[in-house]
Amino acid sequence: MTSQAQRPVAHPLARRRGVPVVWRVLAGAALLIVAAVIALDRWGFDELPAWIIPLVVYLAGLGLVWSPLDGVFGQDARRLDVAGIFRRDAWLRLLVGLVLGVGALWWFAAWDYTDAMVVRAIVTPIVVALGGALLLAPWWLRLIRQVGIERNERIREHERAEIAAHLHDSVLQTLTLIRARADDPDAVSRLARAQERDLRSYLYQDRPSVEESVATAVKDAVAEVEDAQGVTIDAVCVGDSPTDERLWAAVQAAREAISNAARHGAEPISVYAELTATEYEVFVRDAGPGFDPDAVPLDRLGIRQSIMGRVARHGGEAEVRSAPGSRTEVRIMMPRGGSR
Repeated sequence: MTSQAQRPVAHPLARRRGVPVVWRVLAGAALLIVAAVIALDRWGFDELPAWIIPLVVYLAGLGLVWSPLDGVFGQDARRLDVAGIFRRDAWLRLLVGLVLGVGALWWFAAWDYTDAMVVRAIVTPIVVALGGALLLAPWWLRLIRQVGIERNERIREHERAEIAAHLHDSVLQTLTLIRARADDPDAVSRLARAQERDLRSYLYQDRPSVEESVATAVKDAVAEVEDAQGVTIDAVCVGDSPTDERLWAAVQAAREAISNAARHGAEPISVYAELTATEYEVFVRDAGPGFDPDAVPLDRLGIRQSIMGRVARHGGEAEVRSAPGSRTEVRIMMPRGGSR
């Protein structure tokens, strides 16, 4: 009973090794060519062109040389199955194909197809060179393709390393700070917003600089005030252009107005900037508690010099609208023109 129980139910399946498909294809092609030659001879073509047989031999060699490349790339083109190239039948096909191809080219080089020596001196090297290049072309193309794939892999690996380093240096440290200050919602909000800006600037590294974009200059000014004062500011920018001297003055005045709103006003704080063909307008609003602009002492230079005076010196206008118990709005208008 024991011996019968241990006896295998079925023998393992053995893979039958038959004739490779490429050899069967070549044998069939050879039979077809022989049949075609016999048919031509029977139908009255007594003299076939001298280049027919060498051409057939060259094409057969070309097929043999190219055939080992069929299974080099599997389903994933980025993974090269090098082991498939070094099988015995692959080397045999490659060797036979090179012999046939080189033999056909040698025959053409020795063929007296014309009595004009100049024509032979020009045509023969060109045909031989093209034939040799055609024999080795797929191998060179595969090599170039593989080099490109490896280069792309190195680039992706470098990018992954850069992203990992940036996440470690910024995001993970910010998360650690957020966890340490979990009992301070304002600090958590400020850290999260600063980290959001950092990630956006990292992901979109092609964003223009402050010299190239007045919208970028305004957003950077808003970000500086948010980080310094710990507030949340909504900013909307419509239109964009390089930041010339007048636009830069308007941005600096807007930054001062934003800073005043963050220090003395209440949220929500909003900034709206619009650039047209003739002027640049910036509106800075807060929710109060407001003040009397006429009651501001003369020695307080924030509104008088940093906002109104700076804008006026560059040909623009600045207006502060506020009253005790109401919201405050600063309007800055700068005409287009000038250079920074």
